[in-house]
Amino acid sequence: MVLHSVRGRFAAIKEKSQHRKREGARAGTVAAEGQVTKIRGAMDDPLVLRARSGDAGALEELLAGVAPSIERFGRRMCGNPHDADDVLQDTLLSVATHLGEFEGRSSLLSWVFTLTRNACSRRRRGLKNRPPVSDDQAPEARDPAATPEERAANQELSDVLGRALDTLPDGYREVILLRDVEGLTAPDAATALGISVDALKSRLHRAREALRTALKPVLEQGAATPSSGCPEVATLWSRKLEGELSQHDCATMEEHLKTCAACSTACDALKKALLACRRSAASEVRPEVQARVKAAVRAWSARPR
Repeated sequence: MVLHSVRGRFAAIKEKSQHRKREGARAGTVAAEGQVTKIRGAMDDPLVLRARSGDAGALEELLAGVAPSIERFGRRMCGNPHDADDVLQDTLLSVATHLGEFEGRSSLLSWVFTLTRNACSRRRRGLKNRPPVSDDQAPEARDPAATPEERAANQELSDVLGRALDTLPDGYREVILLRDVEGLTAPDAATALGISVDALKSRLHRAREALRTALKPVLEQGAATPSSGCPEVATLWSRKLEGELSQHDCATMEEHLKTCAACSTACDALKKALLACRRSAASEVRPEVQARVKAAVRAWSARPR
Protein backbone atom coordinates (compact mmCIF):
# COMPACT_ATOMS: atom_id res chain seq x y z
CA MET A 1 0.00 0.00 0.00
CA VAL A 2 1.32 3.46 -0.97
CA LEU A 3 0.07 5.13 2.21
CA HIS A 4 1.81 2.60 4.47
CA SER A 5 4.97 2.91 2.39
CA VAL A 6 4.98 6.70 2.69
CA ARG A 7 4.42 6.58 6.44
CA GLY A 8 7.09 3.93 6.86
CA ARG A 9 9.69 5.83 4.89
CA PHE A 10 9.06 9.08 6.74
CA ALA A 11 9.27 7.30 10.09
CA ALA A 12 12.63 5.78 9.10
CA ILE A 13 14.32 9.09 8.29
CA LYS A 14 16.63 10.13 11.11
CA GLU A 15 16.80 13.59 12.64
CA LYS A 16 20.17 14.35 11.06
CA SER A 17 18.81 13.61 7.63
CA GLN A 18 15.69 15.64 8.36
CA HIS A 19 17.85 18.63 9.23
CA ARG A 20 19.75 18.29 5.95
CA LYS A 21 16.49 17.95 4.08
CA ARG A 22 15.13 21.12 5.63
CA GLU A 23 18.27 23.03 4.75
CA GLY A 24 18.19 21.66 1.21
CA ALA A 25 14.51 22.52 0.88
CA ARG A 26 15.23 26.10 1.90
CA ALA A 27 17.97 26.33 -0.70
CA GLY A 28 15.68 24.75 -3.30
CA THR A 29 12.90 27.22 -2.48
CA VAL A 30 15.27 30.14 -2.84
CA ALA A 31 16.47 28.81 -6.20
CA ALA A 32 12.90 28.25 -7.42
CA GLU A 33 11.81 31.70 -6.29
CA GLY A 34 14.88 33.17 -7.95
CA GLN A 35 13.81 31.72 -11.25
CA VAL A 36 10.27 33.05 -10.80
CA THR A 37 11.65 36.50 -9.99
CA LYS A 38 13.63 36.41 -13.22
CA ILE A 39 10.54 35.79 -15.33
CA ARG A 40 8.33 38.25 -13.50
CA GLY A 41 10.13 41.06 -15.26
CA ALA A 42 8.53 44.49 -15.38
CA MET A 43 8.27 46.50 -18.55
CA ASP A 44 11.85 47.74 -18.14
CA ASP A 45 13.33 44.27 -17.56
CA PRO A 46 16.13 43.83 -20.14
CA LEU A 47 14.91 40.35 -21.12
CA VAL A 48 11.34 41.59 -21.66
CA LEU A 49 12.54 44.63 -23.58
CA ARG A 50 14.71 42.52 -25.89
CA ALA A 51 11.93 40.02 -26.50
CA ARG A 52 9.41 42.78 -27.21
CA SER A 53 11.83 44.36 -29.67
CA GLY A 54 11.94 41.18 -31.75
CA ASP A 55 15.02 39.43 -30.36
CA ALA A 56 14.27 35.75 -31.02
CA GLY A 57 16.94 34.58 -28.57
CA ALA A 58 15.49 36.67 -25.77
CA LEU A 59 12.00 35.44 -26.59
CA GLU A 60 13.15 31.83 -26.44
CA GLU A 61 14.83 32.46 -23.07
CA LEU A 62 11.68 34.10 -21.73
CA LEU A 63 9.43 31.29 -22.97
CA ALA A 64 11.78 28.67 -21.51
CA GLY A 65 11.45 30.45 -18.17
CA VAL A 66 7.64 30.33 -18.08
CA ALA A 67 7.10 27.00 -19.86
CA PRO A 68 7.53 24.68 -16.83
CA SER A 69 4.95 26.70 -14.89
CA ILE A 70 2.52 26.63 -17.80
CA GLU A 71 2.95 22.88 -18.15
CA ARG A 72 2.40 22.19 -14.44
CA PHE A 73 -0.73 24.33 -14.30
CA GLY A 74 -2.17 22.86 -17.48
CA ARG A 75 -1.40 19.31 -16.41
CA ARG A 76 -3.30 19.75 -13.13
CA MET A 77 -6.20 21.82 -14.42
CA CYS A 78 -6.89 20.12 -17.77
CA GLY A 79 -7.13 16.58 -16.41
CA ASN A 80 -5.21 14.76 -19.15
CA PRO A 81 -1.78 15.10 -20.77
CA HIS A 82 -3.03 15.65 -24.33
CA ASP A 83 -5.03 18.76 -23.47
CA ALA A 84 -2.24 19.95 -21.17
CA ASP A 85 0.21 19.73 -24.08
CA ASP A 86 -2.18 21.71 -26.28
CA VAL A 87 -2.50 24.32 -23.54
CA LEU A 88 1.28 24.59 -23.31
CA GLN A 89 1.60 25.04 -27.06
CA ASP A 90 -1.29 27.52 -27.30
CA THR A 91 -0.09 29.60 -24.34
CA LEU A 92 3.52 29.79 -25.48
CA LEU A 93 2.37 31.01 -28.89
CA SER A 94 -0.01 33.51 -27.26
CA VAL A 95 2.80 34.88 -25.11
CA ALA A 96 5.09 35.20 -28.11
CA THR A 97 2.43 36.78 -30.28
CA HIS A 98 0.94 39.17 -27.72
CA LEU A 99 4.00 40.11 -25.67
CA GLY A 100 3.87 43.54 -27.26
CA GLU A 101 0.43 44.00 -25.69
CA PHE A 102 1.69 43.26 -22.17
CA GLU A 103 1.30 46.59 -20.38
CA GLY A 104 3.09 45.75 -17.15
CA ARG A 105 0.11 46.41 -14.89
CA SER A 106 0.78 43.06 -13.23
CA SER A 107 3.77 40.72 -13.18
CA LEU A 108 4.65 38.94 -16.39
CA LEU A 109 3.95 35.57 -14.78
CA SER A 110 0.52 36.74 -13.64
CA TRP A 111 -0.29 37.73 -17.23
CA VAL A 112 1.03 34.40 -18.49
CA PHE A 113 -1.21 32.49 -16.09
CA THR A 114 -4.21 34.52 -17.24
CA LEU A 115 -3.50 33.29 -20.78
CA THR A 116 -2.95 29.75 -19.46
CA ARG A 117 -6.28 29.73 -17.60
CA ASN A 118 -8.07 30.91 -20.72
CA ALA A 119 -6.45 28.14 -22.75
CA CYS A 120 -7.38 25.57 -20.09
CA SER A 121 -10.99 26.77 -20.08
CA ARG A 122 -11.24 26.35 -23.82
CA ARG A 123 -9.81 22.82 -23.68
CA ARG A 124 -11.85 21.67 -20.71
CA ARG A 125 -15.29 22.62 -22.00
CA GLY A 126 -17.23 19.39 -22.37
CA LEU A 127 -14.25 17.24 -21.27
CA LYS A 128 -15.03 16.87 -17.56
CA ASN A 129 -15.28 13.08 -17.72
CA ARG A 130 -11.77 12.49 -18.98
CA PRO A 131 -9.46 10.67 -16.55
CA PRO A 132 -7.05 12.74 -14.42
CA VAL A 133 -3.42 13.13 -15.40
CA SER A 134 -0.95 10.47 -14.31
CA ASP A 135 1.82 11.69 -12.03
CA ASP A 136 4.20 9.26 -13.75
CA GLN A 137 4.61 11.87 -16.50
CA ALA A 138 5.40 14.76 -14.18
CA PRO A 139 9.07 15.60 -13.55
CA GLU A 140 10.40 15.23 -10.02
CA ALA A 141 12.07 18.22 -8.39
CA ARG A 142 15.21 16.69 -6.92
CA ASP A 143 16.95 17.93 -3.80
CA PRO A 144 20.67 17.26 -4.37
CA ALA A 145 21.30 17.20 -0.60
CA ALA A 146 18.71 14.48 0.09
CA THR A 147 19.59 10.85 0.71
CA PRO A 148 18.15 8.12 -1.57
CA GLU A 149 15.69 7.25 1.19
CA GLU A 150 14.57 10.86 1.49
CA ARG A 151 14.20 11.21 -2.28
CA ALA A 152 12.03 8.08 -2.38
CA ALA A 153 9.88 9.37 0.47
CA ASN A 154 9.58 12.81 -1.15
CA GLN A 155 8.59 11.28 -4.48
CA GLU A 156 5.95 9.09 -2.86
CA LEU A 157 4.55 12.08 -0.99
CA SER A 158 4.58 14.03 -4.25
CA ASP A 159 2.53 11.29 -5.91
CA VAL A 160 0.02 11.32 -3.05
CA LEU A 161 -0.06 15.13 -3.20
CA GLY A 162 -0.91 14.99 -6.89
CA ARG A 163 -3.84 12.68 -6.27
CA ALA A 164 -5.01 14.87 -3.39
CA LEU A 165 -4.91 17.97 -5.61
CA ASP A 166 -7.00 16.16 -8.20
CA THR A 167 -9.77 15.65 -5.61
CA LEU A 168 -10.08 19.37 -4.85
CA PRO A 169 -12.63 21.63 -6.56
CA ASP A 170 -11.16 23.59 -9.47
CA GLY A 171 -11.21 26.87 -7.56
CA TYR A 172 -9.24 25.41 -4.68
CA ARG A 173 -6.82 23.58 -6.94
CA GLU A 174 -5.87 26.57 -9.05
CA VAL A 175 -5.32 28.88 -6.09
CA ILE A 176 -2.95 26.35 -4.49
CA LEU A 177 -1.15 25.87 -7.81
CA LEU A 178 -0.59 29.59 -8.24
CA ARG A 179 0.21 30.52 -4.65
CA ASP A 180 1.84 27.43 -3.12
CA VAL A 181 3.30 25.58 -6.11
CA GLU A 182 4.34 28.41 -8.42
CA GLY A 183 4.95 30.92 -5.64
CA LEU A 184 3.06 33.90 -7.06
CA THR A 185 2.43 36.72 -4.64
CA ALA A 186 -1.15 37.12 -3.41
CA PRO A 187 -1.75 40.21 -5.63
CA ASP A 188 -0.31 38.43 -8.71
CA ALA A 189 -2.36 35.28 -8.07
CA ALA A 190 -5.48 37.38 -7.55
CA THR A 191 -4.87 39.17 -10.86
CA ALA A 192 -4.40 35.89 -12.69
CA LEU A 193 -7.69 34.58 -11.26
CA GLY A 194 -9.55 37.84 -11.80
CA ILE A 195 -10.53 38.27 -8.14
CA SER A 196 -9.63 40.61 -5.30
CA VAL A 197 -6.72 39.91 -2.96
CA ASP A 198 -9.13 39.47 -0.05
CA ALA A 199 -11.16 36.93 -2.02
CA LEU A 200 -7.94 35.18 -3.05
CA LYS A 201 -6.77 34.82 0.56
CA SER A 202 -10.17 33.63 1.76
CA ARG A 203 -10.26 30.94 -0.92
CA LEU A 204 -6.64 30.03 -0.26
CA HIS A 205 -7.27 29.38 3.44
CA ARG A 206 -10.17 27.05 2.61
CA ALA A 207 -8.14 25.33 -0.11
CA ARG A 208 -5.20 24.69 2.20
CA GLU A 209 -7.49 23.21 4.83
CA ALA A 210 -9.09 20.99 2.17
CA LEU A 211 -5.66 19.84 1.02
CA ARG A 212 -4.62 19.03 4.59
CA THR A 213 -7.81 17.03 5.03
CA ALA A 214 -7.18 15.11 1.80
CA LEU A 215 -3.66 14.24 3.00
CA LYS A 216 -4.75 13.38 6.54
CA PRO A 217 -4.51 9.58 6.01
CA VAL A 218 -0.82 10.06 5.18
CA LEU A 219 0.36 12.95 7.32
CA GLU A 220 -1.91 12.58 10.37
CA GLN A 221 -2.44 8.83 10.55
CA GLY A 222 -3.42 7.82 14.09
CA ALA A 223 -3.36 11.42 15.35
CA ALA A 224 -5.84 12.57 17.98
CA THR A 225 -8.71 14.84 16.95
CA PRO A 226 -8.51 18.40 18.30
CA SER A 227 -11.09 19.12 20.99
CA SER A 228 -14.10 21.33 20.38
CA GLY A 229 -12.43 24.17 22.22
CA CYS A 230 -9.34 24.18 20.02
CA PRO A 231 -8.87 26.92 17.42
CA GLU A 232 -8.72 26.16 13.70
CA VAL A 233 -4.94 26.02 13.74
CA ALA A 234 -4.54 25.11 10.06
CA THR A 235 -6.50 28.21 9.06
CA LEU A 236 -4.61 30.32 11.58
CA TRP A 237 -1.30 29.08 10.21
CA SER A 238 -2.45 29.82 6.66
CA ARG A 239 -3.42 33.33 7.76
CA LYS A 240 -0.02 33.73 9.39
CA LEU A 241 1.66 32.85 6.09
CA GLU A 242 -0.40 35.55 4.39
CA GLY A 243 0.51 38.17 7.01
CA GLU A 244 -3.01 38.38 8.40
CA LEU A 245 -2.26 37.56 12.07
CA SER A 246 -1.13 40.11 14.61
CA GLN A 247 1.91 39.39 16.75
CA HIS A 248 -0.39 38.77 19.71
CA ASP A 249 -2.48 36.24 17.78
CA CYS A 250 0.66 34.51 16.50
CA ALA A 251 2.05 34.24 20.02
CA THR A 252 -1.26 32.87 21.30
CA MET A 253 -1.34 30.24 18.56
CA GLU A 254 2.26 29.22 19.21
CA GLU A 255 1.55 28.79 22.92
CA HIS A 256 -1.45 26.61 22.15
CA LEU A 257 0.59 24.44 19.80
CA LYS A 258 3.09 23.77 22.60
CA THR A 259 0.37 22.28 24.80
CA CYS A 260 -1.95 20.57 22.29
CA ALA A 261 -0.47 17.58 20.48
CA ALA A 262 -3.49 17.20 18.19
CA CYS A 263 -3.32 20.79 16.94
CA SER A 264 0.46 20.62 16.66
CA THR A 265 0.13 17.54 14.42
CA ALA A 266 -2.49 19.26 12.26
CA CYS A 267 -0.28 22.33 11.86
CA ASP A 268 2.78 20.23 11.03
CA ALA A 269 0.72 18.35 8.42
CA LEU A 270 -0.15 21.60 6.67
CA LYS A 271 3.50 22.67 6.72
CA LYS A 272 4.55 19.36 5.14
CA ALA A 273 1.81 19.63 2.52
CA LEU A 274 2.89 23.14 1.52
CA LEU A 275 6.56 22.13 1.44
CA ALA A 276 5.59 19.25 -0.86
CA CYS A 277 3.80 21.77 -3.07
CA ARG A 278 6.96 23.85 -3.41
CA ARG A 279 9.05 20.78 -4.11
CA SER A 280 6.73 19.83 -6.94
CA ALA A 281 7.79 22.90 -8.90
CA ALA A 282 10.64 21.32 -10.86
CA SER A 283 12.71 24.07 -12.43
CA GLU A 284 14.32 22.20 -15.32
CA VAL A 285 12.90 22.45 -18.82
CA ARG A 286 12.32 18.92 -20.10
CA PRO A 287 13.19 18.10 -23.74
CA GLU A 288 9.50 17.86 -24.68
CA VAL A 289 8.89 21.33 -23.26
CA GLN A 290 12.01 22.70 -24.94
CA ALA A 291 10.64 21.45 -28.24
CA ARG A 292 7.38 23.33 -27.63
CA VAL A 293 9.33 26.50 -26.81
CA LYS A 294 11.33 26.28 -30.04
CA ALA A 295 8.16 25.53 -32.02
CA ALA A 296 6.51 28.65 -30.60
CA VAL A 297 9.51 30.79 -31.50
CA ARG A 298 9.53 29.38 -35.04
CA ALA A 299 5.81 30.09 -35.43
CA TRP A 300 6.34 33.61 -34.09
CA SER A 301 9.24 34.20 -36.49
CA ALA A 302 7.21 32.96 -39.46
CA ARG A 303 4.21 35.18 -38.75
CA PRO A 304 3.26 37.87 -41.32
CA ARG A 305 5.00 41.14 -40.52
